[in-house]
Amino acid sequence: MRRLRTFGPLAAALALAAGSGYLASVALGTSAQATRTVTINVAHGPAGPPGERGPAGPTGPKGDQGPAGPKGDKGDQGPPGGQTCPDGFSLADVVINHPGGQTTLFTCVKD
Repeated sequence: MRRLRTFGPLAAALALAAGSGYLASVALGTSAQATRTVTINVAHGPAGPPGERGPAGPTGPKGDQGPAGPKGDKGDQGPPGGQTCPDGFSLADVVINHPGGQTTLFTCVKD
């Protein structure tokens, strides 16, 4: 009887912990995924000849700063959760290859 009092709450706590771990893995596993990968290669080309320096323009007069305008109305609430793209765009991994290494961005790219 004493073992039941000791292990009963322990077993219940273990079951609740396992259930919350499962729910967390489901929630994290349903986030938006990239549907494609776009790669951009950036390289250093030969430098071109310098151009001629243009003439300096005249400095204009400094204007006065006007008063602050009234505060605008609050906008509509956006859609809940996750990352959404506007129409004509989709989620993608953008890989930028450059002389210093590689950088990956997760963003909306035009279809």
